[in-house]
Amino acid sequence: MSPYFAYDSTGHRIDLETPAQRLICLSASGIDALIELGLEPIGGLRRGVAGQPEFYGERVQDWIDVGSWVLPNLRAIAQGQPDLILGWQFPHRLQRWRLATVAPLYLMGNSGYKAAVLRLLDIAYLTGRMERAEAAIAALDQQLTAYWQCLQHHPRKTVLMMGGSRLNLWCDRYPIETDTGTLGSLLQRFTHFPWSKPDLTQGEAGLTYLSLSKIAKIDPDVVLIQSYGSATRPLSQLLTTDRRWQQLKAVQTGQVYEIPQFWHWGNGTRLIQLMLRQILPLIYPSCFTKTTDPVSDSLSSTLENEAS
Repeated sequence: MSPYFAYDSTGHRIDLETPAQRLICLSASGIDALIELGLEPIGGLRRGVAGQPEFYGERVQDWIDVGSWVLPNLRAIAQGQPDLILGWQFPHRLQRWRLATVAPLYLMGNSGYKAAVLRLLDIAYLTGRMERAEAAIAALDQQLTAYWQCLQHHPRKTVLMMGGSRLNLWCDRYPIETDTGTLGSLLQRFTHFPWSKPDLTQGEAGLTYLSLSKIAKIDPDVVLIQSYGSATRPLSQLLTTDRRWQQLKAVQTGQVYEIPQFWHWGNGTRLIQLMLRQILPLIYPSCFTKTTDPVSDSLSSTLENEAS
């Protein structure tokens, strides 16, 4: 039996004789895990999470360009001579036979807090970084405990996380984060989060699709909204002409907040921390002033040190 092994989301076993050091990352969740472990890939997706200042910033320009998420560049990946490739169950499961000719392929999948933690531990096993993984998980748990202590006696607000573009506007079907999503699985601890996915086997993990009429039946107190595509106007502005939207409690009280696309990428422990620090003060502003923030600045200091 190999000393470094893990089972990926498809049940496939990855065996390594030595800890992986040269990694290619084809997934935002993999980027999240690597920075938590104090590692940097030799190549990966430069857009999205990786280039954010909280992650690798401008350093991504020195990475091997591995193409796109859907169509990774096999030749560029092979030239990097990686020890391990990190991909996502879709679409990279369909390309396993190609990618596995270059290096062992670990496929990630699933959503929710537990899945994020288990994924981090798997990659830590394969890279020999268990101490870093345990420290990252402990920091996240400490943050969640601090939030719980601060908010346990606060009346819970009904929160909706939704996204969309003009296409969703036209068909009146909006992607909604559910309680099985990574952020949704945690927001249900701190808010009233009544959004569930009827069939967990269908569609994208942690998301369901609802019309404005179905959203209006629940009538959330707070709406967190993400605009997709390249529209010049955010989705919250495009919806202003819809009477159903105007009648929502959150709209009438001015508690609709446009947030970046991080929540859709938030399948890792680092992104969970970053997004909760952004989202919870919007939901409960009275609990999160500069003088009463229940979470210390240890995360910010860690991010600054790793970016330097």
